[in-house]
Amino acid sequence: MKERKFRALAILLVCCFLMAGCSKTAESTKKTKKTEANEYESHEMETKDPDATEETTETTEPSQRDTSARPSPTPTPTPEVIPILTEQDIQDMNGGNAIIIRNDEGHVSTIVGRFFHRPVADVEETIDAVKGVAELLGIQSYYPMAMYGATYEGYTYFTYKQIYNDLTVQNATLKVVLDPEGYPCMLQSSLSTNLGFTVTNPTINEAQAEQVVLSRMGSGYSVMSEYTKKTCLADDISQAQHCFQVVTNNPDGTIGFDMPYVLHFVGYDGSYIKSYPTGFLPDDSNIAEYGNDSYFSDLVPEDHTFTIDRNGESYTFTVPISYNSVDQQYYMADPARKIIAADFFEFQYNGRNLVFETSSDPENWSENHLITYYNYIQSYDFYNHFHIQSTDSFGMPILILMGYCESDGTPVNNACNMGVTNGWSVFGASDVNTYCYSLDVCAHEFTHGVSGFARQGNIYANEYGSINEAFSDIMGNICEMYMGDTWDTDWLLAETSGNTMRSMKNPYLYNQPIFVGDPYYQTPSLQAIYYGVQDCGGVHINNTLISYLCYKLYAAGMSLDDLTRFFLCAMEMHTPTADYDDLYGIFVAAAQLSGHAEIIPMITQHWEDTYLNGDRSKNVESVAINGFQRINIPFESYELATRCILTVYYSNGQGVTQALAQPDGVISILIPADSNEYVFIIEEYSDDQWSAKVNEKALDNTGTCWTTDGNSIGYYTMDSGDVATTPVYTS
Repeated sequence: MKERKFRALAILLVCCFLMAGCSKTAESTKKTKKTEANEYESHEMETKDPDATEETTETTEPSQRDTSARPSPTPTPTPEVIPILTEQDIQDMNGGNAIIIRNDEGHVSTIVGRFFHRPVADVEETIDAVKGVAELLGIQSYYPMAMYGATYEGYTYFTYKQIYNDLTVQNATLKVVLDPEGYPCMLQSSLSTNLGFTVTNPTINEAQAEQVVLSRMGSGYSVMSEYTKKTCLADDISQAQHCFQVVTNNPDGTIGFDMPYVLHFVGYDGSYIKSYPTGFLPDDSNIAEYGNDSYFSDLVPEDHTFTIDRNGESYTFTVPISYNSVDQQYYMADPARKIIAADFFEFQYNGRNLVFETSSDPENWSENHLITYYNYIQSYDFYNHFHIQSTDSFGMPILILMGYCESDGTPVNNACNMGVTNGWSVFGASDVNTYCYSLDVCAHEFTHGVSGFARQGNIYANEYGSINEAFSDIMGNICEMYMGDTWDTDWLLAETSGNTMRSMKNPYLYNQPIFVGDPYYQTPSLQAIYYGVQDCGGVHINNTLISYLCYKLYAAGMSLDDLTRFFLCAMEMHTPTADYDDLYGIFVAAAQLSGHAEIIPMITQHWEDTYLNGDRSKNVESVAINGFQRINIPFESYELATRCILTVYYSNGQGVTQALAQPDGVISILIPADSNEYVFIIEEYSDDQWSAKVNEKALDNTGTCWTTDGNSIGYYTMDSGDVATTPVYTS
């Protein structure tokens, strides 16, 4: 296999300790920045196939060869025997204090503690340490990986991407942290454990894969053909496989908040595999080649002060407005930070056409656009204060697309991070809402960019999506308070816009949960991976399970500075398939590495109080709530459960609520314990995307079976604080 080089597309900072900056040039492969106390280095590296043979070249020119004498050949050193470790071995290395977390497949996904017998010197030796725990991780063999690394005060982070048959595996990321002595001391893995499949030749091409998507999804979807390509898909849902990746717009912005695109996967045989919304567009090209810095070369900034009405208050702020002597126009642009505003429709639907926001009068701009521009500048400055320059930490130019809309020009009532496109870190802002009047909203979106680079992937559903959203809410609120731009003491989101959405201090104010299984908790489901189903498994609803911890840490006395470093450290150690179990280990490691081990008991208590430990599905099914009765509905098979939808009706036929099966194949739902009578109906479909209904049954009046007989439907009242299990549903 030929040697391959991969460009890092992720944040390169060791976030827990960052007090030093970094910079990047397009030509360099090693970057160094001097600080007052130390030297911070970040590296882009290449990796080799360990089975490849090194090619040597020897000249045939006699004048360049010395045949008179040759040194004796150096004996080939004996390869080091890598010890294969067990869990007990790791515990022994750490005095029994290591944290070892396994995923749903039973493989180790997180290690907090040393897991190699000696220090390692570089990125290749770190792979030796990974080989020693390969059996625990469930890795079938060693695969070449793309990587980046960063060091600070002796701590080193390495990030690897899994490669299989020359394709980068989607969402397969590995993080390894080395302690100051060089020992690997933390590992977090989303590497796929099921890559041993036979690759077949495609029977369709890229254009046909696009047509499969459009035929299935219907009107409202448009393909972004520049992103159609072959890929390798691996996640927690299905067997890894080679397939086509197709990217479309996300036509329902109200459900796919923050995620303006949908990633679709089509099998080589033309079968539609799955889809999920994303704001992290795949872009394997070299960002430096776009030359976007040149757009700022003729711009000369001048500070201008504006006063607008923000939610009933007079709000004054100053932003740079840049003059271009070439066309004698003023631009809503900041050459120093490389931030510029442009038209959404032209860029998104007209071949990436850049129509920048300009005016002949530097004082004449849309107030909505001005405050949006200002808040992204503030978000940039907040992260830059912690030495993260732009969303990639290397100063990637930022493009704010004003007038967020559909392809027909219909405005979208939303705000979003749009990933990386053509070398820009892109954000969308709407003209029909005031969300971007709030700094915490813009910083929330900015954080999606930062965390997306850190994770090197995105599964925007269920626990993964809610963790993603929690990080953005946390950093958005911290940024707003850190910059002194709110009167808020309840850790609200979007309060200065007049459209408050969430509260981290009191989640119940906006119908969000405090613990797993409470009345506002949204159960995850397989179908949540498909776009638009119950908030993608509660990504915006359940995020308070984590963001509430941030408020508690703050209330306990942790400063905004320390909170920022702690959560940035956790973001950097997070990978796409890290769930709540993994996040506990990540938070413990982040507390240790950022010098705040004293908060570990509070983290542990939070996980216990919120039932985040262990099997969340079983936790939900056992939680009794006063004022409600919990109904658990088991199915004869997991496959059948994924094809069914439960609807609960009042006795008068009015629908009350719907529910889907949890990952364990059980539907668990809370029903109010009031005087109403309820009917339970299950609709069964031909597949897990509900293509065609094939059956419909109700819980009968004896409570002993599910029936198709309308005359024997049962009507039930609920008992407060009770838990009941129905008969098993069979097809």
